[in-house]
Amino acid sequence: MKAIFSSASPAPVRSLSHTIGRNTIFGVIARVAQVSTRLVTIPIVIAHLGLGGYGIWSIIMTTAAYMRFGSVGIKSAFQKYVAEATGHGDFETANKLLSTGCAAMLGLSVAVLIPVAWFSAALARAAGVPPEFLHAAAKSTTVLALIMVLSNVGAVYEAILMGGHRIDLARNLATFFTVAEAVAIVILLHFGYGLFAMASVMAASEVGFVLSCYVSSKKILPQICVSRRFVTKSAIPELVRFAGSYQLVAVLEVLYLSILPVTVLRTFGADAAGIYALATRLVMSAVMLSDAFLGPILSGGAMVYASGSQEKMQRLIAKSFKITLALCLFPLAFIAIFGSTMVFAWTGQADPSLQITLWLVCAAGFFQAFSILGLVLYRVSGNALLDNIRQALRIGCLLSIVAFARHGGFYGVLAGLAFTEFIGMVFMLYAITKTFRAFHPRSLLPDALRLTVASAVVLMAGAIAMRLPLPVTPNPRWHAILELGKVSLGCLLAVWPALRLTKSITGAEGKALISILIPRRLRAEQPCAEIVT
Repeated sequence: MKAIFSSASPAPVRSLSHTIGRNTIFGVIARVAQVSTRLVTIPIVIAHLGLGGYGIWSIIMTTAAYMRFGSVGIKSAFQKYVAEATGHGDFETANKLLSTGCAAMLGLSVAVLIPVAWFSAALARAAGVPPEFLHAAAKSTTVLALIMVLSNVGAVYEAILMGGHRIDLARNLATFFTVAEAVAIVILLHFGYGLFAMASVMAASEVGFVLSCYVSSKKILPQICVSRRFVTKSAIPELVRFAGSYQLVAVLEVLYLSILPVTVLRTFGADAAGIYALATRLVMSAVMLSDAFLGPILSGGAMVYASGSQEKMQRLIAKSFKITLALCLFPLAFIAIFGSTMVFAWTGQADPSLQITLWLVCAAGFFQAFSILGLVLYRVSGNALLDNIRQALRIGCLLSIVAFARHGGFYGVLAGLAFTEFIGMVFMLYAITKTFRAFHPRSLLPDALRLTVASAVVLMAGAIAMRLPLPVTPNPRWHAILELGKVSLGCLLAVWPALRLTKSITGAEGKALISILIPRRLRAEQPCAEIVT
């Protein structure tokens, strides 16, 4: 834990490019840790509690995620307020917004979650929890509901770290508690404990994370103070306008994401739903890299926008699109080409419809990555209208497509999904152009062309490597794993030559990448200049 709290200096004094890159890398590490621990713990939970016990635990975790509503939209709003304060120095306004927002979140959490804790047994019974798990599930729901009151209010301290450009520290803490939680759950299961003990570990992890964020935020940004004396009615209109609309964006996104899985299951059956779920899971793992970039760019962009420099903002937008393209183009293209082999190695499934499904879902994921980046950049400006219009536009477009699902067929629905995400991307490009007058989408074309050519060269190297012969392996899945290893090695060897050949990375960007990946004490060079200077 000592290493986690080290280097607690505010990030604004550093190179902004170094800070954003470092925060992105630690965001990826935190996400990988979360996915990896779940992959490890799921079979252990099933082994000790059975498939039914895991199913109940999964429902409890999903319920806990919904109860953590303070970490959805309003935390991102808090993050922006803090980042703006670090840019223009008006910490009093930020204190009023955060304190008033926390007071509102406390009232909402008590009003919603205390009844959930009180009536947990009735809720578990209504949800159809089997009698053998009813008592444990009710107690688990009670303890998590009570703890989530603290978690929702305490999310402000994580937002302070993120808005103070120390997302790397917040992600370090999240990684530590994620791994510690998984280890504790495995130990408790080994000694025969069940659902309530697992929920108690999860609750303790939430408390530890909130307290750690609280202590760190006081060290990094002591100017930010969340206190009752800063609660004021004058902050309510801004909170409703910006934080409330951010929360609305999140709610609409949940609604949007629920449309297609239900439609596919009802219209095309369980097998098609399974194929779509596998493709979606792969695509989610690919866009995990670009998703980890969104938090850092919200903080960095808010600080740059608060400085009032249009030139710096234009450069930041251009770099943001370039980095997002670099983070999502190759992984999605790799899955679109070799994804069926990946699924076979992973699950043993070799459905002939999987390849086309992967193409269409990867296309949708590609457009969605830029659409969400546009949403974050638009929010940097403090506006709160066009992103909600984007959500309504996507929902309306997708509903009109699924209404004719039987006529369009399974592939037609997936093509409609890709088209919907394309419409969302185009709309957010319009929103950014309208918001930042100095930005022109055509300025993105040179970097996009170079990165596309570089990705094509790397994938071509992987395709050539795939043609190299392998020893005969009796197990087809092991053979698929070896094939993927061969392809991955070929792509890896071609990455740097392709980037240098196409000049996709400038000299300054190369030095920036080195400064992020290699600690300063291990290199002679100093950090590069700011990304926006």
